[in-house]
Amino acid sequence: MSYRMITDNAQLAEFCQSSLTAAYLAVDTEFVRVNTLLPKLGLIQLYAGADLVLVDPLTITDWQPLAELLAAPSVLKLLHSCNEDLEAFASVGLVQIYPLLDTQLAAELAGMGSSLGYAKMVEQLLGKQVDKTESRTDWLARPLAQTQLEYAAFDVLYLFQLKDLLLAKLPDPKFLPLLLAEGGQMINRRQHQLPVSFKYLEMKNSWQCPPRELAVLRALTSWRAGYAAQKDTALGLVLKDAVMYELAKRRPVTLEGLAQIQDLHPRELRRHGSVLLELIAQAKALSNEDCPQTFYHQAEFAGFKQVQQELTDAVEQAATASGIPPGFLSVKRQLNEYLNWCWRVSDSERSQLPTPEYLRGWRRDILLPYLPKPAHVAGLI
Repeated sequence: MSYRMITDNAQLAEFCQSSLTAAYLAVDTEFVRVNTLLPKLGLIQLYAGADLVLVDPLTITDWQPLAELLAAPSVLKLLHSCNEDLEAFASVGLVQIYPLLDTQLAAELAGMGSSLGYAKMVEQLLGKQVDKTESRTDWLARPLAQTQLEYAAFDVLYLFQLKDLLLAKLPDPKFLPLLLAEGGQMINRRQHQLPVSFKYLEMKNSWQCPPRELAVLRALTSWRAGYAAQKDTALGLVLKDAVMYELAKRRPVTLEGLAQIQDLHPRELRRHGSVLLELIAQAKALSNEDCPQTFYHQAEFAGFKQVQQELTDAVEQAATASGIPPGFLSVKRQLNEYLNWCWRVSDSERSQLPTPEYLRGWRRDILLPYLPKPAHVAGLI
């Protein structure tokens, strides 16, 4: 196994310059994300077919050459299941990766199954076994072990080797441009984040809460998001979802009452108790009109499960008509995003939300003929 470590800016700049003429660049990252909100980048693997390099991000201070390579339009970047890799790159300011092809999505369009793992894909296409024993090791420790470095290097070596076999399995010529369009959508997603004041909409089963409970949830999720970002702490380590639901339901007014909340750790009570009581009190003081409603335009609303099914049926119809697998066309997050945009915010609030992915990019033309379009949003679509 041949690879080269890059530990300084000059080495990285030289590799990036020489790789600008390549047609493909296999890319992977190793990171640690245990107790933090953001991943901590531990290693970057790059292979353009000649020189396989492992970049130590702990020693690099000038990322501009890599930024130029990752954004070079003539070099197709290959990554597998890359959402967390994109977050890891963003942590050092690398946010434009284009053109981008996610090989997990390509495998889905090739009929190999949805959410296919990297090791299984390598086995099916190359007949090789990937040793994953190093995948959960500490990538921030120095020096990295030889076994870690070899494991990391094989990830991009195999990714580069399988690209032609994978692309040859795509059953329709339109699928490659579709994959590239989706790669662009993945990058642009960072520019369409839900404002923190609406994060409660993303909480599982929040649609079952009455308005007063939603007012508390809105306050708690907004505060938690800000605190987690400030401290770079995982959301669940600040306050668990189950605890926030219980706080919203019981709405305690004293520290003693807070102490009765199941799963609220004494440490969290000491650290955040006063803030939590103040947030709950503010939500309780809101008028009924100022509380977020469970649903708006209720006279026309068929019910959450019914609308979910209508949207699922619409996706299936669009998939059949377009020849695109429904799992590629839509995931649950995107379906709920459209439902929330239509029914779970007021008409005056809707402009604060990002345009749903159903109505952006390549999905729009494919889905629009089949999507239910409530009258109160029809003029915005």
